[in-house]
Amino acid sequence: MKKKHLIASALSLGLLGGAIAVPSAIFADSDAVTDSANTSTTAAQDAVTTTTGDHVITPQRARDVFDDSFNSKNPVSRFVLDPGYGHLKIQAKNTGDSTITFSLVHTDSGKQYIVKTIGAHSNLTWDSVNSFSQGLRSGNYEIQWRAGGDIVRGSAYGVSGQYPSDIQ
Repeated sequence: MKKKHLIASALSLGLLGGAIAVPSAIFADSDAVTDSANTSTTAAQDAVTTTTGDHVITPQRARDVFDDSFNSKNPVSRFVLDPGYGHLKIQAKNTGDSTITFSLVHTDSGKQYIVKTIGAHSNLTWDSVNSFSQGLRSGNYEIQWRAGGDIVRGSAYGVSGQYPSDIQ
């Protein structure tokens, strides 16, 4: 009978020891998480990577900024270009019978960057590289989609990048 209690006690201590070790194992890599409470230091290794603790972080060079489908009158795509991500590529597909006109506006300043048209059942790809070689300013943007009073039918996708090659 004493052997059963001894084995049970040993198992209990083993499980208890394992339970105590689990939280530290779960959070062993928590310094990779970046938030305001994280006090790890970040040092630049080169232009592309940084370290946080003992982890190497490679920043994203391109970011999806919107991905919309349309089947309504006068839809609007809204997005933000973060500082350093001013190169923009827009791919749009018109699946309707009317020509679509769209305009890209920096809503913080009111500056209209482009106005483009897409024929019925056509596609258009536009990027900022040829027109704005230094990229677009950071901030809030919207694209207004119009089809001459008809319903806008189609889809559009936008990606921003740090460098022109990131959106090609």
